[in-house]
Amino acid sequence: MKLFSLPGLLISVATLSTISGSINRHTSKHKVVSHTFEYSPVGGGEFLSYTAEVYFSQDYFEHPSTEYDPHLSTASLAFAISTFTEATPVYNEEWYVNQSKKAKAFLEGLDFNTFTVNEDYCKSATIDTIGLCAAKKEFEDYTVVAVAPRSGGYFREWASNVHLGDGSKSDNMHEGWYNAANKLIRFVSDFVNNNNVSGKVKLWMAGFSRGGATTNIAAGLIDNKLNNGESLFDKAYTTRDDVYAYTFEAPQGANVNSSNVKKPKDRLYDNIWNIVNPFDIVPKLAMKEYGFTRFGRDKFVTNKFYEPDDYEKNRRTFNAFLDIFHQNKLTTLKPDAFAMSGFEIENFGLDIIITLVSAIASDKDMSSILLPFRDDTKKNYDANIAFNQLMDELVDNLGNRSKYVSKFQSNFENLMLIIQYEQNSAPNFLASLLKIISMSAILDTTIGSTSLTKAAIKTIWGDNLAAEIYQLINVFTGPLADTYWEKPGELLSITAYINSIFENHYPEVVLAHNASQDSYYIDAYNKGKAEYEKISLVPFMDNADYGRMHFFGYNDIGLRLQSKNGTRVINIDGHVFGKSDVKDCYAGYAAGYYSYATEEKMDLFMPVNRKYNISMKSYSKKPYHRCEYWAYYEFLFLTEQGTRRKECDHKKEHTYFNSDRHKRDVTIKF
Repeated sequence: MKLFSLPGLLISVATLSTISGSINRHTSKHKVVSHTFEYSPVGGGEFLSYTAEVYFSQDYFEHPSTEYDPHLSTASLAFAISTFTEATPVYNEEWYVNQSKKAKAFLEGLDFNTFTVNEDYCKSATIDTIGLCAAKKEFEDYTVVAVAPRSGGYFREWASNVHLGDGSKSDNMHEGWYNAANKLIRFVSDFVNNNNVSGKVKLWMAGFSRGGATTNIAAGLIDNKLNNGESLFDKAYTTRDDVYAYTFEAPQGANVNSSNVKKPKDRLYDNIWNIVNPFDIVPKLAMKEYGFTRFGRDKFVTNKFYEPDDYEKNRRTFNAFLDIFHQNKLTTLKPDAFAMSGFEIENFGLDIIITLVSAIASDKDMSSILLPFRDDTKKNYDANIAFNQLMDELVDNLGNRSKYVSKFQSNFENLMLIIQYEQNSAPNFLASLLKIISMSAILDTTIGSTSLTKAAIKTIWGDNLAAEIYQLINVFTGPLADTYWEKPGELLSITAYINSIFENHYPEVVLAHNASQDSYYIDAYNKGKAEYEKISLVPFMDNADYGRMHFFGYNDIGLRLQSKNGTRVINIDGHVFGKSDVKDCYAGYAAGYYSYATEEKMDLFMPVNRKYNISMKSYSKKPYHRCEYWAYYEFLFLTEQGTRRKECDHKKEHTYFNSDRHKRDVTIKF
């Protein structure tokens, strides 16, 4: 399949659509060329290989790396997913040696030369390996060195994802990715030195998923080395502004408790760009509750919660590219499907339980079974909110990082090593595994039976592995069962929709999002089409995290957002006694209740970086109210003097306000 091509075409940047936060040059000095590259999809099935276009120009490296470039971003994603190794019926020596052939073809197609891989790329993977590749391209004043870790088809290499370590050997960073990142730094240094590169080097780094976490930490460590006056190369030199690092769906491996580097959101790392889908579970790991985050700046893809007014228009663009990149298999993908259910499994009949377990065993979506159990008080919850709520509770039950390492880490690693041997579909595998672990915890503790769980494991992984896998899973059932009793709807809803949630991690889905914000792809798609057929640009968002406001001791509340588009209101119908009702909740907000006899608590979720007016009304049970506000990522806001940054990693803020059965308005600015 060929997407579209603009070979040898000179494109004037002045004619392109404007993207907020992108570079703004009036002229383009160098031509933009296209190249057809090959990649392995996850959602397309085994042994498949797709092709698409990538656009490339020297202009990408003519601006400081601290300026986000939407075109370089898409090219970086294409580079990252070209490093995938594909499934094959025969795993022989020739196949292992040629695992990097797609990455080689990608770089050579863009006129990079001296393609090199490390030893790990040419052998059967283990928990300690990390496949790496690099090539170079000479320009008049500098050399661009492209480097990327293997970002898919890891096999047993994938097990290092759960190797957090206690932090003593990794400056509190994720030990598995920290070790891989240091391998990457040594590899690129050796590549430059061994090829006698001299003068200025511009380092182009890209990574997807585990490869993104490795790239993120490596770029952060490189920034610190350069900031400390260290040299990476013998004859060549580079600066922070010459390190272009782009990651996609990267897990969190940096840590706010590191002491040998600057804090992860320091401006030192403004050359590291992380493209994140908030509906993807993978970028939420390792757990923020243990201090994990990413170096650099996160940019988020569009979704209904953050951009309700533009969602349908934005989704039309995304769907157009997904249809292309997924070879017209769009009907098989439902990457935003999710609905909160409000039920408890102990109230189910045995027939429903058996149906759920059968759906798990056959790896089918459970969502249709749970549709009758929708929770209307949480109808605006999305997978992002539900999963974060679930993880908050789960980490409390797992214990601190030291307890995770001592009690759970080896079991997780062994699960990965057993099941990932010669398997090449990590998201599909992980989705199945999470469903099994969740249902094991719920079934074993609510109906007191292990037979259904064991039967499901045997159906998926066979008799030989069933007993061992169940034994390894068993250690997680306690913490998950405790989590279930606190968050039953969140756990069962995430479990039910886990397949469609993991579709957000498919490379073709991520590629469709990236193309949607890249005017080269938009313009090529629209060329020659009637006006009603054309699609529009969908910029990524800089500040797209949500804030959480937690209220208790009240019976009636209203929330108003003051914005340029007017006031939007969440209406709560309060009662003196009993549970309040959500009468209206505008898209872009989520409200959830937790009722305890005569009192109740409520969580409100809304986008950060806005001004909110909280209006407390009558029927108050308490002399004061407490509003706690969580924001887990840094966010930016514009002023007349420029951009200011507020550090909100793992911090809480709160405001008290009084009520004496009269309305109280409090404006809260964050």
